[in-house]
Amino acid sequence: MFFLALLTSLDELSALVPALAYPSRDPNARCVINTYAITTITFQRRSLFHRTANAELLITTMFSYRNQGRFLLHAFVVMPEHLHVVLTPGSQTVERCVQFIKGGFSFSVRKQFAGEVWQPGFHEHRIRDAEDFRNQIDYVAGNPGRRRLIDYPFVHTNYLGLLDAIPQAMTGLPASLE
Repeated sequence: MFFLALLTSLDELSALVPALAYPSRDPNARCVINTYAITTITFQRRSLFHRTANAELLITTMFSYRNQGRFLLHAFVVMPEHLHVVLTPGSQTVERCVQFIKGGFSFSVRKQFAGEVWQPGFHEHRIRDAEDFRNQIDYVAGNPGRRRLIDYPFVHTNYLGLLDAIPQAMTGLPASLE
């Protein structure tokens, strides 16, 4: 305890707290995994993305922010009235990442569409480990099939070369072995 009294900054204290590879209920623990499965819905569940141009604009918006380094993009599906996306925030919060996607798309689509675009808020699931990551990716990829949308074009499986890999902290492997 005497040693802790000598610490002069919160940075020094946080350096002593072990970084965890899973969410913790300990408020002093730092979690190194911050990958999320996000779901958000269009206003009044309108089939806004049934129109190809709108779905493509949303995908372009996501890749634009991903290319700016705002987040890593691991998976997505743009369904007619909702979006599933798996991402890892960069230096942003998950809320800010969702704001980029929803706000960026809304700004772009306003030129051709007046009115509300999204319902307020979103659902987030913090991905716990590599198995949960794979389960979320499979869930997102399978979403069109559950709706009987065969050969659905607006799913990440059509963009595999452009997506980011599983975060290293989640694999438990050194970067050179990934």
